[in-house]
Amino acid sequence: MSGMAGKEVKNDLLENHGRKVALSYIQRLSEAVGSVVQAKEEAWSYAPPKEDSQIATVGIGLDGTCMLMCEDGYREAMVGTVSLYDSEGERQHTIYLGLAEKS
Repeated sequence: MSGMAGKEVKNDLLENHGRKVALSYIQRLSEAVGSVVQAKEEAWSYAPPKEDSQIATVGIGLDGTCMLMCEDGYREAMVGTVSLYDSEGERQHTIYLGLAEKS
């Protein structure tokens, strides 16, 4: 649901979960979560889990798309991945990073 507009979230909650929720509640909740994330963003860090097997290959991916931002119209959003693979080619872990272009 993180990529949906408020009205889409409202419809999804009703259709798929039988929950009638006010659009204003969804908007306030979204703003509250966003505020917490922004306040904590610089302090949070991520450490990959301990791996049971040796990492033989590191894969790096990058992609982007245009997203409709309410006030700013369409803007590009980027996503990157760093994947760790063992010698058999089995993915052991992936780190996902996302970023909206700064205006």
